Amino acid sequence: MNEEFIQIFSEDDVAGNVSGKSVQQKLQPWKVAIIDDEADVHQVTKMAMKGVEVYGRPLIFLSAYSAAEGYTLLQDHPDTCLVLLDVVMETHDAGLCLVDRIRNELRNSHVQIILRTGQAGYAPEEQVIIRYEINAYKTKSELTRNKLFTSIATAIRSFQQLQSIEQSRQGLRNIIHASASMLQERSVIDFSRGVLKQIEALFELSSRSLFCVSQKPLRGPYAIQSGNGGYIVVAADTQYQQYIGTDLRQLEGRLPIAGFVAEALEKKNHCYRDGNAALYLTTPSGWEGVIVSEESVSFEDADQELLQLFCMNIALGLENAKFFSYLNTAAYEDQVSGLLNRLGLIDQISRSMLTDGNHARWSVFVLDLDYFHHIVESLGYEFGNQLLKKTGEMLSSYFEQAVAIARLHADVFAVCLKDTHLGPHDVALRSSKPVWVDGQSIRISMTAGEASTTGGNDDISPELLLRQAEIALKVAKEQKRGSGEVFREQFEQESRNRMNLLNSLRIALEQKELYLMLQPKVDMQSTEVCGFEALIRWQHPVHGMIPPTAFIPTVEKSGLNYDLDLYVAERLCEILKAAPQMTAPVSLNISANSLNHDSFVGDFYQIFQRHQLETSRIQIEVTENALIHSDQSIVRLRELRELGFVMVLDDFGAGFSSLSYLLRLPLQVIKIDRTFVSEISDNEHAYQLLKGIIHIVQGLHMETVIEGVETEAQLARIRPLGVDQIQGYIYYPPLKVSEAFALLMPAQTS
Repeated sequence: MNEEFIQIFSEDDVAGNVSGKSVQQKLQPWKVAIIDDEADVHQVTKMAMKGVEVYGRPLIFLSAYSAAEGYTLLQDHPDTCLVLLDVVMETHDAGLCLVDRIRNELRNSHVQIILRTGQAGYAPEEQVIIRYEINAYKTKSELTRNKLFTSIATAIRSFQQLQSIEQSRQGLRNIIHASASMLQERSVIDFSRGVLKQIEALFELSSRSLFCVSQKPLRGPYAIQSGNGGYIVVAADTQYQQYIGTDLRQLEGRLPIAGFVAEALEKKNHCYRDGNAALYLTTPSGWEGVIVSEESVSFEDADQELLQLFCMNIALGLENAKFFSYLNTAAYEDQVSGLLNRLGLIDQISRSMLTDGNHARWSVFVLDLDYFHHIVESLGYEFGNQLLKKTGEMLSSYFEQAVAIARLHADVFAVCLKDTHLGPHDVALRSSKPVWVDGQSIRISMTAGEASTTGGNDDISPELLLRQAEIALKVAKEQKRGSGEVFREQFEQESRNRMNLLNSLRIALEQKELYLMLQPKVDMQSTEVCGFEALIRWQHPVHGMIPPTAFIPTVEKSGLNYDLDLYVAERLCEILKAAPQMTAPVSLNISANSLNHDSFVGDFYQIFQRHQLETSRIQIEVTENALIHSDQSIVRLRELRELGFVMVLDDFGAGFSSLSYLLRLPLQVIKIDRTFVSEISDNEHAYQLLKGIIHIVQGLHMETVIEGVETEAQLARIRPLGVDQIQGYIYYPPLKVSEAFALLMPAQTS
């Protein structure tokens, strides 16, 4: 049999080398296993293939002389590319049994198998060939040197292709794993660090790498201060740690590879040179990035498709990190001022409290920019935004040691200080400084509210501290504008009471708990009742009678005036409709808030139309303060006058007291405030002033009414002045509707 096998190679065939692309370094040889129970077969095969290279790599032969030895051999050398396997060894099917163990036990699906037998006519079934992925079945007599070389080269090519496919699959798996790992990082900085780690692991690069990201076109939320639209080093390995946060332009000339990065950015493509690589990245929004690897195995030897896929994943991950960071910044940062917002302030204080503990004294100051709405009305919203930004910069400058500075909303700021001796007045005073906006010096004034911890173990949350400071600010705006107030527990109780009162008031309007009383007006000449003023009263089902002084301020602050004014008009119409004999004029008060509503005149007039009441019987009382805020109020009054209502200027002399209103407004009656009456008995100046006002009003042919007359002495001094009507306790207090009607019965009967 040996002679027969030697005869196989008697043909004078010379097989040439099969080579791929040339490589500089020595490549590992292909491992070929010969598993055959005849030693001569091993020797002749090795002789025939001596010195042969396949795809630029030599062959190395491993020998086993039984199926059992062959199994152990392949177990020890899983990178074997080809097995030349004898079918018949210990048993007639020993070779086929080994094939089964190779595929199913060793799980080696890449190794190529060529079955050889010396028994002509014996062949395995077709399904066996297919099932076990056997490359060929040859008799030993038909394998010349040329044919053997061809079979080996073909098998190695198949093995190489399978290896390449597996490497690509593994590369894809690695990229997916790396991408998933990187996508867990939610900031641009952390993501960039993750990229360096993953790219080193995937492509076995050196650790001298840079990662540069541009800040444009979308302003990103950098933890590092960015430059003027340049490219910032946001991550680096040990070699270049000192350059993190540096603008790339500052590194040109100092760092050789900085120019290499600039070249990649200019070309918008990968660049390779002298073993260095610059991978160009871009995201859908236009951000650009470059990964630089220095003194590493060239990326050019890497699978370019996998490399491109990895770069795409990096770009998408960067986009994801960028937008997450942007959203995160938007959640914690005020976009107008660049300061923290409310959420950011609370977060910063919380972290500082965790770090420094509760033994520190934490003070939160909430600052309101006084009369900011007037500035916006005069100079516009853009100017207002610039002023807010400059105010934020000013606060940051004056309170450099602040734990946090924030813009809470509109024109309200907050400053948190630790262990400070400053009080709310001090903070308000420091904050009331000139700021420059568009070349103009604007001197601002601020009002402050303060809330502080005691510096002990009090467990107070930043949210509560901020809310208390806001309550203190509200009190300061009412009582100490331009200064400040410290939070006290009673403020919170008062605030809670106001909230409860407002809620009860809304319910009272719905359930009609509020009712009207009528205070008579007396003709000065006849001393008879000549009219009434409708006054609102509240009988609470639990708290009893609530005076107007307790709930009217809440109405004015909450904006319920509109609803209350229409409610009073509705109740008055019901009263007058139920008593047709009631012909005397009745006045009711209208607030400034109602006059600023576009729909008020129509809604108000519709009530009287629905009840079919003449508007000439109704007098509308408005205060001077209701008219100074908007010319629109004057327009509404003219509209009401044209509809037949009688216009009365209430509390004249107590407010703005502009005599020009007497010319501009469609007034018919002037009601002089009680402050003049209270002093006329013993204050000659007050009496002369009242006398002059009455003279002016009479000269304009308007009726005069004096309210608040309570004593005989006051009445005696008023009587000679020619006043038309008197209203006050000297004659009648506010009366129930039935009592008021009873006053008119004798006059109407007579």
